Amino acid sequence: MFRSTAAVAVAVLSVGVSWADEKADIRKEIEAQIELIKKEDANQLKDHFTERQKERITADAVKAARKKADSVKLDELIDSVTTDKDKEGRKTVKVKMKNGRTLTTFVQVDGKWLADTVWFK
Repeated sequence: MFRSTAAVAVAVLSVGVSWADEKADIRKEIEAQIELIKKEDANQLKDHFTERQKERITADAVKAARKKADSVKLDELIDSVTTDKDKEGRKTVKVKMKNGRTLTTFVQVDGKWLADTVWFK
């Protein structure tokens, strides 16, 4: 009994560490995106989004987002993350804001987290 309880505890702890690591990774990614918005660098910002979203990252959209970028609080944007897999089997992380709404979903592509929605509009 002790061994199975210990095994379950280790499994739960390792999952918890994984979620914490993913939340930290996602936080860094969103911070990087905010810095690119502040620089109004739409071209480099595109590299942080999935292929289907890249055309939506325009200079005008980034310029409009720039006006709000200084007032953004990461703790308001990133309250919780939920991991999953998409239909292609890629790892995903759904980011919920403090107000309970979904901010975006990130998809892991070639080891890099890419936002799958234009969350800053």
